[in-house]
Amino acid sequence: MKTEIDIRQAGPADAAALTDLAFEYLSWSVDRLREEYAVEWPPIRREDVGDSLEAYASGGVVIIAEQSGVAVGMGAMRRVREGVVEIKRMFVRPSARGQRAGARILEHLLDEARSCGARHVLLDTVRFMADAQRLYRARGFVEREPYEESEIPRHLREHWLFFERAL
Repeated sequence: MKTEIDIRQAGPADAAALTDLAFEYLSWSVDRLREEYAVEWPPIRREDVGDSLEAYASGGVVIIAEQSGVAVGMGAMRRVREGVVEIKRMFVRPSARGQRAGARILEHLLDEARSCGARHVLLDTVRFMADAQRLYRARGFVEREPYEESEIPRHLREHWLFFERAL
Protein backbone atom coordinates (compact mmCIF):
# COMPACT_ATOMS: atom_id res chain seq x y z
CA MET A 1 0.00 0.00 0.00
CA LYS A 2 1.33 3.41 -1.01
CA THR A 3 1.53 6.10 1.63
CA GLU A 4 0.01 9.55 1.20
CA ILE A 5 1.90 12.11 -0.85
CA ASP A 6 2.31 15.45 0.91
CA ILE A 7 2.49 18.65 -1.18
CA ARG A 8 3.95 21.82 0.26
CA GLN A 9 5.95 24.92 -0.55
CA ALA A 10 9.65 24.11 -0.49
CA GLY A 11 12.09 25.85 1.83
CA PRO A 12 15.86 26.19 2.10
CA ALA A 13 16.15 22.78 3.80
CA ASP A 14 14.76 21.17 0.61
CA ALA A 15 17.49 22.51 -1.70
CA ALA A 16 19.42 19.25 -2.07
CA ALA A 17 16.30 17.13 -2.66
CA LEU A 18 14.95 19.62 -5.20
CA THR A 19 18.28 19.76 -7.01
CA ASP A 20 18.26 15.96 -7.23
CA LEU A 21 14.71 15.95 -8.61
CA ALA A 22 15.39 18.70 -11.15
CA PHE A 23 18.67 17.10 -12.22
CA GLU A 24 16.91 13.76 -12.72
CA TYR A 25 14.12 15.42 -14.71
CA LEU A 26 16.40 17.52 -16.90
CA SER A 27 18.84 14.67 -17.54
CA TRP A 28 15.95 12.40 -18.57
CA SER A 29 14.54 15.16 -20.80
CA VAL A 30 17.86 15.77 -22.55
CA ASP A 31 18.29 12.03 -23.16
CA ARG A 32 14.78 11.81 -24.65
CA LEU A 33 15.38 14.90 -26.82
CA ARG A 34 18.44 13.20 -28.22
CA GLU A 35 16.57 9.92 -28.81
CA GLU A 36 13.35 11.41 -30.20
CA TYR A 37 14.58 14.42 -32.18
CA ALA A 38 18.38 14.08 -32.45
CA VAL A 39 18.72 17.30 -30.44
CA GLU A 40 22.11 17.77 -28.84
CA TRP A 41 21.87 19.73 -25.63
CA PRO A 42 24.83 20.80 -23.52
CA PRO A 43 25.42 18.50 -20.54
CA ILE A 44 23.27 19.28 -17.51
CA ARG A 45 25.34 20.42 -14.55
CA ARG A 46 24.01 19.89 -11.05
CA GLU A 47 25.18 23.33 -9.87
CA ASP A 48 23.30 25.06 -12.72
CA VAL A 49 20.14 23.18 -11.75
CA GLY A 50 20.43 24.43 -8.17
CA ASP A 51 20.99 28.00 -9.34
CA SER A 52 17.90 27.91 -11.56
CA LEU A 53 15.76 26.62 -8.69
CA GLU A 54 17.01 29.43 -6.45
CA ALA A 55 15.97 31.90 -9.14
CA TYR A 56 12.46 30.39 -9.24
CA ALA A 57 12.21 30.49 -5.46
CA SER A 58 13.30 34.14 -5.28
CA GLY A 59 10.87 35.30 -7.97
CA GLY A 60 8.03 32.87 -7.39
CA VAL A 61 7.50 29.59 -5.62
CA VAL A 62 8.82 26.04 -5.65
CA ILE A 63 6.59 23.13 -4.58
CA ILE A 64 7.81 19.76 -3.33
CA ALA A 65 5.92 16.48 -3.11
CA GLU A 66 7.04 13.95 -0.52
CA GLN A 67 6.08 10.37 0.24
CA SER A 68 7.19 9.01 3.60
CA GLY A 69 9.60 11.95 3.87
CA VAL A 70 11.24 11.28 0.49
CA ALA A 71 11.00 13.85 -2.30
CA VAL A 72 9.06 12.37 -5.24
CA GLY A 73 7.98 15.43 -7.21
CA MET A 74 8.23 19.13 -7.73
CA GLY A 75 6.97 22.15 -9.63
CA ALA A 76 7.93 25.81 -9.82
CA MET A 77 6.27 29.06 -10.77
CA ARG A 78 7.74 32.43 -11.66
CA ARG A 79 6.30 35.79 -12.54
CA VAL A 80 7.01 36.71 -16.17
CA ARG A 81 5.14 40.03 -16.35
CA GLU A 82 2.33 41.87 -14.60
CA GLY A 83 -0.55 39.43 -14.06
CA VAL A 84 1.20 36.53 -15.82
CA VAL A 85 3.13 33.61 -14.33
CA GLU A 86 4.88 30.62 -15.84
CA ILE A 87 4.92 27.08 -14.45
CA LYS A 88 8.19 25.19 -14.85
CA ARG A 89 9.94 22.02 -13.69
CA MET A 90 6.81 19.94 -13.15
CA PHE A 91 8.12 16.46 -12.45
CA VAL A 92 6.99 13.36 -10.56
CA ARG A 93 9.29 10.38 -10.19
CA PRO A 94 8.00 7.20 -11.84
CA SER A 95 7.62 5.55 -8.42
CA ALA A 96 4.96 8.10 -7.43
CA ARG A 97 3.04 8.36 -10.69
CA GLY A 98 -0.59 7.29 -10.76
CA GLN A 99 -1.21 8.76 -7.30
CA ARG A 100 -2.34 12.23 -8.44
CA ALA A 101 0.92 13.88 -7.31
CA GLY A 102 1.27 15.82 -10.57
CA ALA A 103 -2.32 17.02 -10.44
CA ARG A 104 -1.91 18.10 -6.83
CA ILE A 105 1.35 19.94 -7.55
CA LEU A 106 -0.32 21.74 -10.45
CA GLU A 107 -3.37 22.68 -8.35
CA HIS A 108 -1.08 24.03 -5.62
CA LEU A 109 0.78 26.14 -8.19
CA LEU A 110 -2.49 27.44 -9.63
CA ASP A 111 -3.61 28.41 -6.11
CA GLU A 112 -0.30 30.22 -5.62
CA ALA A 113 -0.79 32.02 -8.95
CA ARG A 114 -4.25 33.19 -7.89
CA SER A 115 -2.99 34.34 -4.49
CA CYS A 116 -0.28 36.49 -6.09
CA GLY A 117 -2.83 38.17 -8.38
CA ALA A 118 -1.97 36.40 -11.63
CA ARG A 119 -4.65 36.44 -14.32
CA HIS A 120 -2.91 34.09 -16.77
CA VAL A 121 -0.63 31.06 -16.47
CA LEU A 122 1.82 29.96 -19.16
CA LEU A 123 3.78 26.73 -19.48
CA ASP A 124 5.62 24.63 -22.01
CA THR A 125 6.26 20.93 -22.43
CA VAL A 126 8.19 18.79 -24.87
CA ARG A 127 5.99 17.07 -27.45
CA PHE A 128 6.85 13.58 -26.16
CA MET A 129 5.44 14.34 -22.68
CA ALA A 130 1.92 13.13 -23.48
CA ASP A 131 0.94 12.48 -19.84
CA ALA A 132 1.82 16.07 -18.91
CA GLN A 133 -0.17 17.38 -21.85
CA ARG A 134 -3.23 15.37 -20.77
CA LEU A 135 -2.94 16.80 -17.26
CA TYR A 136 -2.64 20.38 -18.51
CA ARG A 137 -5.57 20.05 -20.89
CA ALA A 138 -7.69 18.45 -18.16
CA ARG A 139 -6.99 21.52 -15.99
CA GLY A 140 -8.15 23.97 -18.66
CA PHE A 141 -4.89 24.79 -20.41
CA VAL A 142 -5.07 25.37 -24.17
CA GLU A 143 -2.32 25.37 -26.76
CA ARG A 144 -0.92 28.68 -27.92
CA GLU A 145 2.00 30.07 -29.86
CA PRO A 146 5.38 30.26 -28.07
CA TYR A 147 5.54 33.18 -25.66
CA GLU A 148 8.37 35.67 -25.62
CA GLU A 149 9.49 34.89 -22.06
CA SER A 150 10.03 31.19 -22.73
CA GLU A 151 13.50 29.92 -21.93
CA ILE A 152 13.24 27.41 -24.80
CA PRO A 153 15.68 28.43 -27.57
CA ARG A 154 13.87 29.53 -30.72
CA HIS A 155 15.53 26.88 -32.90
CA LEU A 156 14.14 24.11 -30.65
CA ARG A 157 10.57 25.35 -30.18
CA GLU A 158 9.27 23.07 -32.94
CA HIS A 159 9.72 20.19 -30.46
CA TRP A 160 7.67 21.89 -27.73
CA LEU A 161 4.04 22.68 -27.08
CA PHE A 162 3.10 25.92 -25.34
CA PHE A 163 0.01 26.33 -23.21
CA GLU A 164 -1.92 29.02 -21.38
CA ARG A 165 -4.83 29.27 -19.05
CA ALA A 166 -6.80 32.19 -17.66
CA LEU A 167 -7.44 32.22 -13.92
